[in-house]
Amino acid sequence: MKVSKLALGLALAAGFGMAAPSIAKDKKESAEAAKFTPELSKGFRNAVQPFQKALSAKDYATAQSLLPAVQAAATTPDEKFYVGQFKIALGQGLKDQALLQAGVLESLNSGSAGVEPDRGKFSWYAGQFAFQAKDYPAAIQYLTAAKTAGYHPQDANGQPDSNFEIMLAESYFQTKQIPQGMAVLDQAIKEETAAGRKVPQSWYGRAASIAYQSKNMAEAAKWTRAQVAAYPTAENWRSALVIFGDSNHFDDQTQLDLLRLKRFAGALAGERDYYEYAVLADKIGLPGEAKAVVDEGKAKGAFDASSKAINEIGAAAGAKVAADKASLAASEKSAASAANGKAALGTADAYFGYGDYAKAAQLYKLALQKGGVDAATVNMRLGEALAKAGQTAEAKQAFAQVTGPRAELAQFWTLWVDQNARAAG
Repeated sequence: MKVSKLALGLALAAGFGMAAPSIAKDKKESAEAAKFTPELSKGFRNAVQPFQKALSAKDYATAQSLLPAVQAAATTPDEKFYVGQFKIALGQGLKDQALLQAGVLESLNSGSAGVEPDRGKFSWYAGQFAFQAKDYPAAIQYLTAAKTAGYHPQDANGQPDSNFEIMLAESYFQTKQIPQGMAVLDQAIKEETAAGRKVPQSWYGRAASIAYQSKNMAEAAKWTRAQVAAYPTAENWRSALVIFGDSNHFDDQTQLDLLRLKRFAGALAGERDYYEYAVLADKIGLPGEAKAVVDEGKAKGAFDASSKAINEIGAAAGAKVAADKASLAASEKSAASAANGKAALGTADAYFGYGDYAKAAQLYKLALQKGGVDAATVNMRLGEALAKAGQTAEAKQAFAQVTGPRAELAQFWTLWVDQNARAAG
């Protein structure tokens, strides 16, 4: 995730009779600050005067040389608060980030009531410094304090600045507090969406990567699906489905459903994908689907058309197609009179492989009606057939009935159905 560069936006404001540096305040904060009456000794005021004169004249070298005397004279919380403020102003003038950081932390930790109107803002700046220094526990401490104080930075358009949540989420990730980081990142995405901004793709990718590394496959599936929903590219579909498949180790029938979705989402890539799909389809007894996949890959130039392995499986499947097609009418008749839905399911799968999705859907419905089959499998296949037949609402209804190991995959199918419907207008 990309976090913008630190931009403190510190400014000078009227103090205790000598242009004391302070954080720029909004109207509410200014009213609160007006009630603050600092306790400042004569010795501190005397030490401040030459420093303030040099600072006002932008003679930063002289001001820096006088700063140790000012700091030595500071003994009360209020005086220490102002030393922090002076360091902020001098750090701005010198473009010295270390001095800025010291000023922010000294103001924040001074114990003075003067910091209270800006405690959230100071905590935000301290959190940024800690994050840039890769001191992630400190970043969590300060950013959480800012959040607790009710402070949230805004961007140039007055919208919530999501860098707040991104820094906090990444700090949690870096300290192995994964659930906390995920919750914060989820909030950041909601805020970006509410502000009408498109969430950067890298945010989804980072969350998915963290979930995968922590072996939380349900969370990985959630984030890869969210990434595909926001950025439905073939590459993202492939990444999501590869991670999902690798983390589940499906049986052959469920793997077929996964490969079908890869195919229709344009997520098959290279000879290995097409070969795996063709071999599996042929093994299950769907030579028409196996040959169609090989032919499709060749037509797309997805692999070397002279490859021996892919040509052999294509030829082997192709040799079975004529007899398989010729048997479909009899299989359909047998399915209609069978005591259970097993024949209807097998015949529906064959019709699906040949691209006759309407006929396949009809037979999947028959299989459900007759029973004796796994309802989750049949509803998944019914949803696939209806989706390819252009019956979007009915397809989603079928996918919603899928339970068990296929349930998560059915959600990916539903996402694909919705994207296709939007694309079709």
